[in-house]
Amino acid sequence: MKLTKRQNEIIDTALNLTASGGIQNLTIKNLADALGITEPAIYRHFKNKSEIVKTMIARFDQAVSAEDRELHGFDAVAAFARRRFEQVTAAPPLARVMFAEELFMDDEEFTELVFRMMHRHKAALEHSFREAQENGEIRRDIPSDTLFRLVFGPVRLLIKQWGMTRGAFDLHQKGEELLSTLRTILR
Repeated sequence: MKLTKRQNEIIDTALNLTASGGIQNLTIKNLADALGITEPAIYRHFKNKSEIVKTMIARFDQAVSAEDRELHGFDAVAAFARRRFEQVTAAPPLARVMFAEELFMDDEEFTELVFRMMHRHKAALEHSFREAQENGEIRRDIPSDTLFRLVFGPVRLLIKQWGMTRGAFDLHQKGEELLSTLRTILR
């Protein structure tokens, strides 16, 4: 997804509005006011609010990068979590929106986009969990979908806590502690 500088500004502002007041706070009028531009100026960059929200969701989806395809097993799982930590520290409002699927529940189209993204990530991570099991890195007696929930439930909670405290602790440090502990528990 290649966005112009102005499109990125619009998405950043949309993210901030959503993080501070929920999806109902994300209106074209509020966006224009926050950016100091007119409402028609927004429409030069996006067709409508729906396209803006879809672009926000697509941004969350960018966590799976080509460079990490070289990683396998639990290293790939940890790299995915680290990318999430990096995403939210680079854009703190993401911590309040990224795992707030309920924000999108009132719109079937958005719910479906979030659901498909979640399941794409889950499928990729389950593959990495199975690799970790085959390589003897983690226990073999836990189904991969359960491993996904065991690992990413705490990752999500840590990110939510960081967002709720407005970055009151070092997310990367706590994230590394969490990943190390999870790796130990799953051995």
